[in-house]
Amino acid sequence: MSQKFGEEVTEYLTKGKDVMVFPFATIGFIGFSFEKDKLGNFKIPLVRRKHNFKVVLGDNVVIGSKTNIDRGSWRDTIIGEGTNIDHLCHIAHNVRVGKHTWIAAGSVLCGSCEVGDRCQIGAGTIILPHVKVGNKVITGAGAVVVKDVPDNTIVKGVPAK
Repeated sequence: MSQKFGEEVTEYLTKGKDVMVFPFATIGFIGFSFEKDKLGNFKIPLVRRKHNFKVVLGDNVVIGSKTNIDRGSWRDTIIGEGTNIDHLCHIAHNVRVGKHTWIAAGSVLCGSCEVGDRCQIGAGTIILPHVKVGNKVITGAGAVVVKDVPDNTIVKGVPAK
């Protein structure tokens, strides 16, 4: 499927009211995951898994320029109401971001991770796959979050502590 810069794949997108998408953002492409055989090895040649779920953007969401949001492979990718995502971010397939969270430039939310409500994700933060970040969490710039983070916590560093 070809897509121009700044376009959304509309059959895989549900958008709330007053959503702002800056130029060159891509929303709704397939994610970066591949089929495996019965032993758990990647099939060769590599074949991308099907991503038949959507991206759901709540009301008043802002998506920065050159940010990418992948659609889901086993559940919708959801960006909650009032969330602001800065420029140059990557939101992978199956990610869940809560309400009124902000995500600073260059951050990467890997596949199937979850970020709660009212979080502040510092510039260049990486949250690894399947990690759960609670509500009102703050990450320092450049943090690499490798394990679950409870509510009302500040983490920083590599790995984030």
